[in-house]
Amino acid sequence: MNELDNPAWHALAGPQREFGLVGERAASYRADVSPFAAVADQSPEALEELAELVAPGRFVPLFAPGAISGGLSKLWRQRAVVPLSQWICPEPVAPPATADWVELGDSEAEQMLRLAKATDPGPFERQTHRLGDYVGIVADGKLVAMAGERMRLAGYREVSAVCTDSDYQGRGHAQALVLEIARRQQRAGCVPFLHVRTGSPAEEPAKRVYQNIGFVRRTDAELSILQRL
Repeated sequence: MNELDNPAWHALAGPQREFGLVGERAASYRADVSPFAAVADQSPEALEELAELVAPGRFVPLFAPGAISGGLSKLWRQRAVVPLSQWICPEPVAPPATADWVELGDSEAEQMLRLAKATDPGPFERQTHRLGDYVGIVADGKLVAMAGERMRLAGYREVSAVCTDSDYQGRGHAQALVLEIARRQQRAGCVPFLHVRTGSPAEEPAKRVYQNIGFVRRTDAELSILQRL
């Protein structure tokens, strides 16, 4: 099995251990960093261990290769299944387009959270930006576009939180920012990867942007949304 089939586990058990709670077969990011959790395998023991790391009532997205619904214990309920496509960028990207992007960090955390909540690029919490580099575009005194990194595992880094304010779309902001992030990842010796929600309104525009950069579809995946009982 490729590590990208279970990226959250390999990230938390490896380079991003400091951002979560990690056991022998289960792990979870801190809730203020990311809602994602992970299991090393489909065993009941892994799900039981995960339950020890997650507070009752919390929802966690889980990359779990293979069906897990039949193996859920009384500690978990599967609330939804989100279909995804996973993309990688194996070839060097072109130099980033000229853009007046800025580095984003702690001082922009509230603006980043506000933009993510307004545009819904996927799970994004108050401290998600600490998982990697983030760059953005500021116009009219506010943050209107951003892109950054989420999961990091050996040899791979995820492009995430790609979003643009609805009033500023169609100007090439997303492509310029993803190019910059992918360039940094490749310069660090890593293969960029990302996920696109299947069936979402943004699916086709997002795929066009990523294909223009050089991303190719690697596989389809499912994200199970579990609730700790």
